[in-house]
Order: sequence, then structure tokens, then C-alpha cells
Amino acid sequence: MAGCENPFLALKARQVVVMFVMISAGLALVFSTLGTLELLPLRGDDPILAPILYSLIFVGLCGAILLATRRLPLRLAALLGPVPRHLAWVQLLWLVVGVFLFSLGAFQVSYLGLSLVAPGLVETTLSQSLLLSSDQATAPGLYNALMLFSVVVVAPITEEFIFRGVLLHRWGVKWGVRPAIVLTSVLFGVLHSNLIGLFVFGVVMSLLYLSTRSLLVPMAAHAINNAIASGVDFLATQPTANAIDTLAEFQASWWLGVLCLLVSAPWVLRYVAYHWPEPQAPLPYFSNQGLNHGRAQV
Repeated sequence: MAGCENPFLALKARQVVVMFVMISAGLALVFSTLGTLELLPLRGDDPILAPILYSLIFVGLCGAILLATRRLPLRLAALLGPVPRHLAWVQLLWLVVGVFLFSLGAFQVSYLGLSLVAPGLVETTLSQSLLLSSDQATAPGLYNALMLFSVVVVAPITEEFIFRGVLLHRWGVKWGVRPAIVLTSVLFGVLHSNLIGLFVFGVVMSLLYLSTRSLLVPMAAHAINNAIASGVDFLATQPTANAIDTLAEFQASWWLGVLCLLVSAPWVLRYVAYHWPEPQAPLPYFSNQGLNHGRAQV
């Protein structure tokens, strides 16, 4: 198998991890140095830094991956795939709604169990909000705009590129497409602090990519999911909203998580079962080039 045809033989997952650590540490050093020299017009604990750092880290990581694979080469057009022309957008929207409800229900149920052994951790998680109100930040409008941009634009593009684009292919080449789906989805769930819900989300995004051969589809689905989550968070932060902000209220609302799971699980799991690939199913990158590379021993 020619190395130029399969860049995922040379690109290692640990390289991606090292790049992430180096970029994160480098940006932390730069921002701390600027703060020490009083050249940064923000305090070190200003919440506005969170979406800025997130965007810089993940955009930088995607750029570093492309630079590292420029000699292999990694063909970005083949990784992204074709622009979908006959996609059933209404069905995609309903699927995203189902996955969102499943993730919400899984979070509610799993954190209900966690609250029995680690109530402090759950209380800290519940106190966190995606968007801030006027009494929580000096410039809530700017913060919320930056956060929405990072969540609805940056996260879907960069995370799908990294998880479904790069890691799915790397581990698919090494171990096969089915283990790659599971491994990337587990990692995605762990990093998002909602293992079950975001594991299923990762599986569905992988299957969307495999079935359409277009990374643009899971990117769009991811953006829709995050937009829905942002809308729910916005409604929860309104003064008239009945937000669940105490541990007792959270525990008393256990039925909400169960209801979300009961409503969403049938059609989400049906989609997964129907689109689950064969062990030797080709990976999108190679299908888009007319190649038949699947698993390879490395």
C-alpha cells in the first residue's frame, strides 16, 4: 500500500495528542506572559478567555495536523468528501433532535447516579452555564457571541475533522472500521463529560460520515445539535425560567431523563442498527478517491 495513498499509516494518534498538549501549553505560556507584562487587556480569570482559547487550540490543532501531513500527503478534498446534493435534511434534523434528547437523558440519569457518590462534582457541573447573564460577566454580550461562535461554528468543524476525519481513519486503518467507531466515540464521550450520551452522539456522527462519505454532513449535524443546546441553555438562563440549579431539584427531576431516553432511544438505536457497517466497509477517505483501502497492519 503506497504511503502517498494512505497517510493514516504514518500519522499516529499519539502525534495528535502531543500536538494538542504542545499547542495548549504554548498558548497558556503566551497568555500568562502577556498578562504578567500587562499587555493583555483581560484579566487571567476573565471568562471571555475560555472561548478564545478553545478556538485557538482546536483551530491550531487542525492546522498542525494538516502541516504534519503535507508531505504524505493528506488530501483534504477526499477527507471532506462531496457536497451532499440530495440529502434528506428534514430527516437529518429529526435524527439530531433524537440524539440531543438521548444525550440529555443520558446526562440526567448518569449524573443522578453520580450525585449519590459525588454530590459536590455534580453541583459544580450544574452551576456551569454555556451563556452568561449580565450579572455574571462584565461584557456578557461579547462573551456570549464568542461562545456561540466557538460552539456552533468552531467546535463542529474542528472536532469532526479531528475525531471523525483523522482519528476514525487512523484507527480504522489500524484495527478496522467498527473498533474505530467505538474508540473514537468513547474518547469523544470522555472528553465531553457525558460518556453515554456523547458516545452515542459520536457513533451517529461516524455513521453519518460513513453513509454519506461527506464530513460536511456530521459537521452540519454537530452544528445543529450545539445550536439546540445553546438555545436550551439560553432559555434556562432567563429570569423567568425554571432552571434546575440545586442538587435536590436535579435529583427530583429524574423522570425527565428517563422520559428523554424512552422517547429518543428507539429511533436513535434503530438508526445505529440500520447503518452499522460491515467489518470490511471502506473508509470515506479512500472511497472518495476510488480506492479500496480498509484495514492495514501497522
